[in-house]
Amino acid sequence: MTTTSPSRRLERKERLRGEILAAAGKMFADRGYEAVTLREIAKEIGYTHAVIYQHFPDKWHVLAELSRETIELMIQNFDATAAKHPAPKERLFATSRGLIQFCIDHPQQFRNVWFGPENRNGVRAGQYIDDLGAPLFARFVQLFFDVAKSEKLPNRDDIVIAHTWWFTIFGLATLFVIQGVVPGLSDQTLVTEQTIATLWAGLQTVPRLPKSAISKRYSRSSAIKQ
Repeated sequence: MTTTSPSRRLERKERLRGEILAAAGKMFADRGYEAVTLREIAKEIGYTHAVIYQHFPDKWHVLAELSRETIELMIQNFDATAAKHPAPKERLFATSRGLIQFCIDHPQQFRNVWFGPENRNGVRAGQYIDDLGAPLFARFVQLFFDVAKSEKLPNRDDIVIAHTWWFTIFGLATLFVIQGVVPGLSDQTLVTEQTIATLWAGLQTVPRLPKSAISKRYSRSSAIKQ
């Protein structure tokens, strides 16, 4: 009688786990997290759903693992890109381009993390993603502050300014994932470069808006609507 070695069993277990994640990732992205069941995932890979319970206690933990893997890939992408650019300003531009390109190249992973359910195992999606992505955002903020210091920008330690850059770049990436390449629209690379150039020009000329001015502006807008 032949027996399977521990290393062989571990290899087979990891391979099956990878198959589960790959199938679930595609199904979540195509149909939406809520519409997919563990039974359907198991059927997709040719197993009973009992096999999935040997790897994940429930569907939520499958999504959580997919999300963790995606953020890790984004961090690796950020670090690899940053390492190629010694100058802080070029590093900021390159990592911004890299973030957008990562999302374009991995739309399935992107959709699973950011277009998943609002309730993530008792935590709202925004807070869950923020906690999961904290290492990535911390890298970006530190880089942004390094750039502001080296380029002598105003408001060089202002987190709101860093958020403005981050949200704009991330929002553009989201739009590209949703739309894809649309005939008649400007080339995505050109739009990316124009966005970065516009942001950079704005940072050098537009002062940080005080909270008091913003509050008054929104108060007036609400009064007009009423």
